[in-house]
Amino acid sequence: MIAIAVVFYTTLRPRWRARERSKVLAEQTPALAELAESLGGSLSGEGQASAWSPRLQRSKSEAELSLDFERGPWHVRLTEACNPRPVLTDALLTYEHWIEVATVPVPPRKVRLEFFTLSLEDGFVHVVCQDRVQPDEIVFLVDMIVETLDVMPDVEPRHPSATI
Repeated sequence: MIAIAVVFYTTLRPRWRARERSKVLAEQTPALAELAESLGGSLSGEGQASAWSPRLQRSKSEAELSLDFERGPWHVRLTEACNPRPVLTDALLTYEHWIEVATVPVPPRKVRLEFFTLSLEDGFVHVVCQDRVQPDEIVFLVDMIVETLDVMPDVEPRHPSATI
């Protein structure tokens, strides 16, 4: 019985995860490509997707898709990430998505909003949301974030590649 469990977890489960991950990417890529086009942005796929902020770059989840676009003067990156080895769950994969906005450096702090908490650090504001990206909800969430940033003292937009 133990041998069967070992074979399952070392051989079959990784294959199922890889298959599920490929399926999810195939489903999600066209929806996000359409969103990128409607926002005048660009989509980066697996192997090119990444986070801007150092904290998210060190995440256990692996970036799979990144959508870069602008909302007014704000540069925004939306990244869908996957944890291919979820712990304490029957799920083959767990997903989260990150919304990042490039800002001038400000003292680190957290700002609680109705649906999530903004983390300001290292010249970026970021939000971590559970599950996969829902393209029909993203513009609403991003607009909530940038409207909040617009009224925050000392928080100003910057280009993400600008040296801090």
